[in-house]
Amino acid sequence: MSATATIMQRYEQALELTRAMLEAARRSDWDGLVGLEKERSALVDQLRELDVNPARDAETREQKRQVLRDIMECDEQIQILTQDWMRELREILGSVSAEKRLSRTYGS
Repeated sequence: MSATATIMQRYEQALELTRAMLEAARRSDWDGLVGLEKERSALVDQLRELDVNPARDAETREQKRQVLRDIMECDEQIQILTQDWMRELREILGSVSAEKRLSRTYGS
């Protein structure tokens, strides 16, 4: 297998991990999302070391460009879903904090 094929295979793996991250976010599987993100991050670190010279042929460059676009689209959707979750989490934490203040103020 050529170096270019190996690199493109890793980009495809990164895309598959990103799609799995999106599905985890849709299911509100936050632990799963974090685990997948760590796995993808390690793969991206490998790609940084492997993909130091841009592909010379137009077909490979376009293929890489499309994979990166797909990853970015999934990441945008993940960001929207995690923002909603973070807002809910802040509301829950705010309610717990208010409850504790009331409990301290008025005793239970």
